[in-house]
Amino acid sequence: MKSNKINTIAEEVDAKEKYVADLDQALAVAGLGWYNIKYSLVLALFLMAAIIEPVGYSFVLPAAMCDLDMTDGQRGFIASIPYIGIVTTSFPWGYLVDTRGRKIVVIYASLLAGLFGIASSFMPELISFATCKFLTALCIACPAAVPYTFIGEILPVQSRDMILSIVNALQISGTALTSLFAWAILPLDFRIDFGLYMFRSWRLLSIINASFFLIAAGLLSFGPESPKYLVSQGKMDEALKVLQGIYAGNKKKAPEDYPIKALDVPPHDDTKIGFLTSLKVQSLPLIKPPYVKWFALNGFLLFGIFSVLNGLYLWVPDVLNRVLSGAGEDMTACDVIRARFDQNVEENTECIDTIETITFVISSVANISCALIAVAVSSTVKFIGKKRLTIIVFFLIGTFCILINFITQDMVFAVLMSSFPILALAVGPVNAYSVEFFPTHLRGMAVGLTMMIGRMGSIVGTNVAGLLLNAICEMTFYLFGGLLIFCGLLAFLLPGTRRSPPIETTRL
Repeated sequence: MKSNKINTIAEEVDAKEKYVADLDQALAVAGLGWYNIKYSLVLALFLMAAIIEPVGYSFVLPAAMCDLDMTDGQRGFIASIPYIGIVTTSFPWGYLVDTRGRKIVVIYASLLAGLFGIASSFMPELISFATCKFLTALCIACPAAVPYTFIGEILPVQSRDMILSIVNALQISGTALTSLFAWAILPLDFRIDFGLYMFRSWRLLSIINASFFLIAAGLLSFGPESPKYLVSQGKMDEALKVLQGIYAGNKKKAPEDYPIKALDVPPHDDTKIGFLTSLKVQSLPLIKPPYVKWFALNGFLLFGIFSVLNGLYLWVPDVLNRVLSGAGEDMTACDVIRARFDQNVEENTECIDTIETITFVISSVANISCALIAVAVSSTVKFIGKKRLTIIVFFLIGTFCILINFITQDMVFAVLMSSFPILALAVGPVNAYSVEFFPTHLRGMAVGLTMMIGRMGSIVGTNVAGLLLNAICEMTFYLFGGLLIFCGLLAFLLPGTRRSPPIETTRL
């Protein structure tokens, strides 16, 4: 270590000499300001897009079921498509992100996701629609996970937890936007004859949902590559230029005024290795000590989160629609669901794809409230601590889930079930731990694979909820509530917030 000392908190730098610093010190000197906050917001837009697309299915599919001649079983499978795509492609996207760069990979993945998503809106029947949605799903894993890594690598250490939690809270607003867009668009009664099919409001909603990928990709094209990635690749001059840009944008000074003139070069191996060997290097360390315990813990916590957040929650609009449009005093939600299901089985009714206005109202109000609560709570994560926040969220929503079986008031049930998006508050802290636990050259793969495990929870949650709600309704809420409470107990194993990041190791 050079004798030149940089105080990373007070930013006390002696400007008489050319100073050498490691990346964390250099980021602290560059500071936290509009520049890196601006790009954190752009990266948050990718996360919003990756939640708007699959969550949008909860409104698009019920509205499209008649046009696409879709059964409930087919609807459940199609609702799982985004998560199947994420699970099957998290590994290759993680490899590409760690070996080709954060910026370029997430931009191309998002462009493809947006284009395939828009194309699905013009498909005339179920097979072609599902095919385009599957192609979209193959690209979602990247923008759904990489931004967490990217954001953590352009921020000073002392601000990382708070900003990641706030960005994660902003992601919840994607769920709120989904409800608002559906409320504004689906009631529109227009039909445009394209010959093979009628262009209706649900197709327009699909286009709007997919367009967020294109907007995010366009904005990031003007942004920098992750300095952490550049350093890991031995591109020290490029990393220094990025840091100078961050400093200039934050401090409103010239890039040449940045006091750090060189970065401390970590050990780096430039040996060229083959594709399979590279995959082995990127993934095998994650299932060996000292990383395997954190990899397994983070993966299971994300599995619990997404089984409810993207799995059970996908059925919330449909369940709300059934309960709020039904009649039954002193009946629990499951009693109403059973009564409505038995009635539908007995009657040979025509296909109905309308959604009650009250469902839009409650979903929109609840999701906006959850987003505001999430932003407020996330801004205090520095004081609460990410471990404590994670535990509280698991126990709170787990308890709400179990209480649904005992509630006989429709509005209370709607509030409890609509509170599920608050679970997203735990995603940021869990991924923030990944930034701490894993070195740079493994971080993208680690976040991608733990998110892949989490998305398996989405697949399991979607299909299990779809099967149980009509068959053994009460078991649905006991099962998911119990899983969340168990995750809350496991979260006690996470280290405290003040744990220092691990020492970076070289690529072997």
